[in-house]
Amino acid sequence: MALDPIQLLINYNTRVTNNSFMFNMFQKEVDGAHLSLYVFNVTNAQEFMTGEDHSLNVQEVGPFTYAEIRQNIDIDLDEEAGELEFTPNMKLRFVPEQSVARPEDVIVTVPNLALLSVASLVSSLPFFIRNTFKLLFSTLNCKSITTIDVYSFLWGYSDPLISQAYNIVPGIVYFDKFGIMDRLYDNKTIYRMRVGIRDEDRFSIKTLKKYMKSDNWMNERALESYKYKNTYEGAAYPPGLNVETPINIYRLGVCRELNLEFHGTKNMEYGGDAWIYRISNETFNRDCGAGVCGMMDLSSCTYGIPITMSRTHFLDTDPKIYERIKGINPDPSKHDSHFLLEPNIGISLSTSLSLQMNMNLADLRFSDKTEMFSDLVLPVAYIKVVQQDVFDTLNGILRTIHVTAPITLISIEVTMFLIAVAILAYSGLLLYRRSKCKAKKKAYAKLNLRQNLPLIQCQLKKT
Repeated sequence: MALDPIQLLINYNTRVTNNSFMFNMFQKEVDGAHLSLYVFNVTNAQEFMTGEDHSLNVQEVGPFTYAEIRQNIDIDLDEEAGELEFTPNMKLRFVPEQSVARPEDVIVTVPNLALLSVASLVSSLPFFIRNTFKLLFSTLNCKSITTIDVYSFLWGYSDPLISQAYNIVPGIVYFDKFGIMDRLYDNKTIYRMRVGIRDEDRFSIKTLKKYMKSDNWMNERALESYKYKNTYEGAAYPPGLNVETPINIYRLGVCRELNLEFHGTKNMEYGGDAWIYRISNETFNRDCGAGVCGMMDLSSCTYGIPITMSRTHFLDTDPKIYERIKGINPDPSKHDSHFLLEPNIGISLSTSLSLQMNMNLADLRFSDKTEMFSDLVLPVAYIKVVQQDVFDTLNGILRTIHVTAPITLISIEVTMFLIAVAILAYSGLLLYRRSKCKAKKKAYAKLNLRQNLPLIQCQLKKT
């Protein structure tokens, strides 16, 4: 009762050491979360560009679903330091049965992100550089809104403008193509992550380093290095969580944490209660001082491109942010995020994470190609991440932890308590008999002294 043997067994069986179950699982390739992408298709391109419509009308198209396949490689386990260092290797596999169509077969009308990205990057540069790019936009006959297949929009497409900009200002423009998923799953980037393995900080991210891919990347200086606290990737946590434990979520490609808030419990089919978490408002309001309120600023990890991340359809965001965008319909039942955690083992039972990518555009009036997009928060696409169901795999273990083991433990405790009571009662009976015997001996001893009678011995049964 004092030590909680169930939690001790959980801690032991979820330890991360050489040849342990958790360490062996950590090295396997797993089919993890499914990512469903929705693209915002523009329905009034001509009217918007001519100024006839002040607002941009959009309509979501999707889902286009991918399975996230992950394997951790180059693993370095340091049990003495209580740390595990590794390189996460991520691949995506298209899931046609969960998609509206193949992305190559769907044509959408979308803002030209290549043009808007370059225009945003040079908008604050000196006048003569802006004029150079204004001339370049006209020379290349760039269009602010383009028609393209979804695959190219997601994974990147070559554009003459990006190639020219890359050559003109290589210190400003770091990329030679642009795509939404290409920015988040940059195959030219390698991440090196270090996590804790002790009970109190298991799978908590300590540091993350970002390298450019090359033959000897391990010997190169990291492009970026981040330190985190109370931050996890969202699959595993320390066993024995309590409500006061702060939890942040990190996903590869997004260099900012998502702060979670505890929102109650949910009774589960395995007999225990799971904890419900949601993304806090603080996550999307911490950049208000930098002029980006209601959204996370991701420009620091997208080479300066003004990409922001918000709740889907700007849920719980000031409507003024999207007052020039029509077709935005925030619905908590569709667009909110939740995380379901099992606190004893420290695992995620269910995840539904919905985030929207936007471009927070600056003053782009230096060119007639981009002036209509000036000071606009432009919704680009949103991603819904759904973790695969773990109930089939863990249902038996969870039922053992929450139903079978507690009943067994209580039965053992009750049995031991009853045995203890019986032993104490029997000991009390023996003490009572002994005291009665001693009292009789004293009485007979006194009588013997007075009447000279033979001494009477009192016999106790041996036990």
